Amino acid sequence: MIQLIAFSAGLSFLFAIGEFLRTNASRQTKVQGLLFLFVAFFQTHTYLASTELYQIYPHFYLVHLPFTASIGSLLKQYFSELWNENPDKNRFSFWELTPAIFVFILMFPFYLSSAETKITIHNSYLQNGVPLKFQLIIVLAVLPIFYSAYYVFSHMVHYVRWESFKKSAHLRLVGLVVGFGALASAIGVYTLFFHAKHGLEIVSFFLSCLIISIYLLRQKSPELWGEVQRIVIEEKKYQTSQLGSFNLEDLHNRLNFLMETKKVYLDETINLVKLAKHMSLSEHQLSEFLNSYVKKSFFHLVNHYRINEAKSLFANHPEKNILTIAYEVGFPSKSTFYDAFKREIGQSPSEYRKNLKK
Repeated sequence: MIQLIAFSAGLSFLFAIGEFLRTNASRQTKVQGLLFLFVAFFQTHTYLASTELYQIYPHFYLVHLPFTASIGSLLKQYFSELWNENPDKNRFSFWELTPAIFVFILMFPFYLSSAETKITIHNSYLQNGVPLKFQLIIVLAVLPIFYSAYYVFSHMVHYVRWESFKKSAHLRLVGLVVGFGALASAIGVYTLFFHAKHGLEIVSFFLSCLIISIYLLRQKSPELWGEVQRIVIEEKKYQTSQLGSFNLEDLHNRLNFLMETKKVYLDETINLVKLAKHMSLSEHQLSEFLNSYVKKSFFHLVNHYRINEAKSLFANHPEKNILTIAYEVGFPSKSTFYDAFKREIGQSPSEYRKNLKK
């Protein structure tokens, strides 16, 4: 188990570095990088505590707690992108960061204590359990995770019909990931107060399984997030139409001009908000227009044009490699391009190119 925890810590660090090094990283990408980084801190803490390496590095003891207290607010911000695609409405508020600030203030005297004091306290924990003061601090650190789970599930109930949730493996996966994190936190709180042995290792083992599962899912379905977002957008119920004052034919012409003449889909950072501004609509109005009249979500519309552009490049520029074409048409990575191309065309880009040469 300890080796698996160490492996997941390293994997989380690599995930975080990968997110931070991405070109044209979006706000959501940066939040995702911070999530992986803070989880890596937690897993590293468990490894050091379980292997007694804190005896060698005592000043690292419990420094993960303020970062753990930030995970809940980061999760809320991350999933906010599902329900509201306007970045200006998803900024951090001071109140979301107060648990982390309070944890840091309460732990500050401990952080300033000597190495000998830290080792003595750590050894006493192993014998007598965690003192009440530190129990309360740890609970304060994990409470935001429970709040983020409540936030995600309550919004799912609000925006998504139960029938759609049962039909969509993508939505069930989001619920499973969030529920798994909340369960791990609940187990941690239980073992904390009842002095159960190996409680920290059990929580980290759950997280290890979750991190490795995320890695495998990202390899299998790189467009998982976009697919979930598409489903949520389609499920949103509009009380009244916001397109009553618009000429639908004019909107179709504007959209065709932007996609076929200006080719805005070639911009890797294009999103619903940007396209709405180009069309002088709100994102709500554009989303309704796309889903109700064009019969495509923003996600599928952009990929449709990008893949058609890629097919043209395959035919007219056989000297260009697949990765170059993927970037030229607006995809952020080769894996995302392959996944979208196969879904749209029914075969991989390499298979399509091979068939062109016959």
